[in-house]
Amino acid sequence: MTQFSPPGTLSSIFELNSFPQLAYISQLDVSLLSLPRALHVHQDLAEIICIAQGHGNYTVDNRSYDVQKGDLIFINSGVLHDTCGNFDADICIYMLGIKQLRLKGHKENHLISSNQSPIITSDQHTDQIQQLFSMLAHFTPQHSKDAPSTEISNHLLQALIILLHTLVQNSTTKLVGQDYNLGLRIKEYIDEHYLEDMKLADIADALHVNSYYLSHTFKKILGYSPMQYIIHRRIGEAQNLLITTDLTITEIALQCGYNNSNYFQVVFNTMSGMPPGKYRKAWRKETS
Repeated sequence: MTQFSPPGTLSSIFELNSFPQLAYISQLDVSLLSLPRALHVHQDLAEIICIAQGHGNYTVDNRSYDVQKGDLIFINSGVLHDTCGNFDADICIYMLGIKQLRLKGHKENHLISSNQSPIITSDQHTDQIQQLFSMLAHFTPQHSKDAPSTEISNHLLQALIILLHTLVQNSTTKLVGQDYNLGLRIKEYIDEHYLEDMKLADIADALHVNSYYLSHTFKKILGYSPMQYIIHRRIGEAQNLLITTDLTITEIALQCGYNNSNYFQVVFNTMSGMPPGKYRKAWRKETS
C-alpha cells in the first residue's frame, strides 16, 4: 500500500481571507474565434486562455505571439489584447475569466509580473491542466445552478490557479527589447482619451512631440498609426459591449465616442466584417 501524508503547514498563495471568483469559462472553436475581436481590455478581471488543440495567434500588450496546444496565455487586468486570426480549422481553446483575484505579491487581478512573458507552456502538466479546465466548464454555475456544483467550481478554480501559479513562478521567460518609453507614453495618453474627439495634432501638443515623429515612432512600436489605434480601441470596446450588455446600437455608439450611429455602424462593419447587430447575434448563437 502506498500512503501519502501532506505537509503539516501550508502557505496559501492568496491574500488572507480572499478567494477568487469565477467570472466566466467558455470552450471556443474556430467558428467563434473567426469572429474578429479588436483591441480590448478587461478592467475588473484577469483572463487565462488555454490552447487545448490547434494553433493560432494572439496579441497581448502590443506584442504578437504564435500559440499552440499546451500553451497558456495570461492576461492581467487592464492589459490590451486581441485575437489575430490565422487559426487552424481544429483550434479549440478554453477562455477563463477570474474576478477578485488577490495573489500575494501581485496587484489585484494580476497573474504575472509586468516584465514576464504572457505565454507559458504547460509542458508535462498539459493533461492535468486541460482536465481541470474541462471539469470547471462542466461544473460552472452557468450550466448548473445547484449549490454543490457552485462549491465544486470554486474549489476547482482555486486548484487550477494554484497549479498555474506554480508554472508562472518557475517560468524564466522575460520580456526584453528596445526602449519603448515614447511609444508607451503615447499609448498611455491615447488609452486615457480615446473616447474623446481627438486628432493627431492634439496628441502631439499634449505630449510636446513633433506630429510626424510621434506617428512614426508609435507605428514602429505598436504596428498602428495613432488614429488607427484609436479606432481599434473604440471598436474593441463596442464589441465588448455588444457581447456583454443589452445596450442598443445607438447607446453603444455614444459610449464609444461616436455621435453619429450610422457612421459608427459603417466603421464597425469595415473593422469587423459585419454590422453590430449581426455581430451580437453571431456571438450569442455560438455561446448559447
